[in-house]
Amino acid sequence: MNYIVLDLEWNQSNTGEEPEVREMPFEIIDIGAIKLNSQKEMIDEFNQLVKPAVYLHMHKITSKIIHLHMKDLQKGRPFLEVMGEFLSWCGEDYIFATWGPLDLLELQRNMKYYKLDPLSNSPIKFYDVQKLFSLGIMKDKIRKTLEFAIDYFEIEKY
Repeated sequence: MNYIVLDLEWNQSNTGEEPEVREMPFEIIDIGAIKLNSQKEMIDEFNQLVKPAVYLHMHKITSKIIHLHMKDLQKGRPFLEVMGEFLSWCGEDYIFATWGPLDLLELQRNMKYYKLDPLSNSPIKFYDVQKLFSLGIMKDKIRKTLEFAIDYFEIEKY
């Protein structure tokens, strides 16, 4: 079995007035992941920009957080294309690992918006690394930010 360590970036409406906000409050604009084998060794990586189709203006806070601009995203490819490539890249036997549950929630919402089959007909099994860090390393139930964990392990920031 492989582990897919997934990190998504998304944009949102500046106004909240678009009809799509109810179905897809956050539009995925970047899919990044690494693949670990059963020994937890990195064997591959995936990173692809997604060209926005719903929210055509970058939310001001999003731009500050992810350091991407709409001109960068215009070089991306459509969600359906990127998602198909990503799922093929994942392979058949894998489990996701994410920093909290939101990435998988938004991935499922985006897939549903584009009328793709869900990843699973039951709840998706995944490792919530944020929760595991809080319980296993910090020995408490308070969820920490990813930046906190990076600082804790003294990992170099890019």
